Amino acid sequence: MKKILIILTMICALFVMSACGNKEVLSDSKMVTKLKEEGFNVNDITDAMEDSSIKVVRTANNRKYQFEYYIFKSEETAKNAYENNSDLFKQNEEFKGTEKHGDNYDEYVQQTDDYYNKVVRVDATLVYVSVNVDYKSDVNKVLNKLGF
Repeated sequence: MKKILIILTMICALFVMSACGNKEVLSDSKMVTKLKEEGFNVNDITDAMEDSSIKVVRTANNRKYQFEYYIFKSEETAKNAYENNSDLFKQNEEFKGTEKHGDNYDEYVQQTDDYYNKVVRVDATLVYVSVNVDYKSDVNKVLNKLGF
């Protein structure tokens, strides 16, 4: 009986540790490939940015909606960008959002009457979405395929 209890405890501990909230995002090149497969035009707009803490900025547009993703040089800078962008959405006090945090990610989601807004940070990568609410399901499917 004691052995069974020990084994069950170990299995529960493994389950809890595996559900700690880690996410894994695709590399930049794999994201570009995946987005193109999904019908998006992907543009590198890094040169337009004047922030030296950013490695890469890309827009993804499928003629219905567009979103942006940023790859920062450090996770700390990505965390700051997440805070700044989620704070912009939080300023609209009429529409409360939901926030989640894990070991290596942060997520803020807000839906207004017209827009679906989402900011997700995984490690040093950040995705910014503000699309017509009609595309909420569509954009979430794409983001899930990218690891967000």
